[in-house]
Amino acid sequence: MSIHIGIGSWGDDEYRGVLYPPKLPAKDRLRHYATIFNHVEVNSTYYGAPKPDTVKKWIGETPASFLFDIKLHRVFSQSPRSAQPTEGKRDLLGYTLERLEPLIAAQKLGVFLLLLTDRFGPAKHSLAELDVLAERLRPFRLAVELRDPAWVEGEAKPTTLKGFRDRGLALVSVDMPRGPEFFPVLDDVTQPDLAYLRLHGRNRAGYLKGGSAATQHLYRYKEVELDELAARIRTIAKKAKDVRVVCNNHAKDFAPRAALALRTRLL
Repeated sequence: MSIHIGIGSWGDDEYRGVLYPPKLPAKDRLRHYATIFNHVEVNSTYYGAPKPDTVKKWIGETPASFLFDIKLHRVFSQSPRSAQPTEGKRDLLGYTLERLEPLIAAQKLGVFLLLLTDRFGPAKHSLAELDVLAERLRPFRLAVELRDPAWVEGEAKPTTLKGFRDRGLALVSVDMPRGPEFFPVLDDVTQPDLAYLRLHGRNRAGYLKGGSAATQHLYRYKEVELDELAARIRTIAKKAKDVRVVCNNHAKDFAPRAALALRTRLL
């Protein structure tokens, strides 16, 4: 069993004094981050494939055991079927894998992460739409975060879990505001070699107002909540060999504070 705790960025100025010494140059932040955590979820790849020189820089600034989990481009969030190559169009997935080749060769690519939109629900969509993407990414592991709670409500839940297991996909567990509008607390592990937990904070009003991600994630976890999350992670770790925990409450310095607190409790 291994638990990897991290966040989705290492470059935020707000992290100075919490994660980094106040005067640490920005160019040295990843190197310092990697002395504290052994894993990071790369957010920038949601918007575009990294440049080869950037990937080589990541490799050179982190120890051999450090892992990068790669958030897939937003095109695939909107339509996973976009992973199917189409004549006359650029193969975005192939291009991304080509750009990540140095990371793959260095054995530092951990998991691919797909974030589906709340419009991707079982009423109009099927998990079969993920098949091409999952197949093209093999042998790398793919974790998928669902946003429509209808996937796991009532009789739909066992079908969804079976669909994930049959496809070799890890269903992402989330921590977010409670209520019927939000994806529920669900820690069913669909792959014995991988569990993935993302902590979005519990700012209910921020989510319901439909503001920016920064507004939605404006939440600092309380000590009692961190104790609760640590217990939850320990339970998940009994079901999966490898557990990823990502603090995604990216507002102010809340994400590194939560990650450091969980690291103290768990590692």
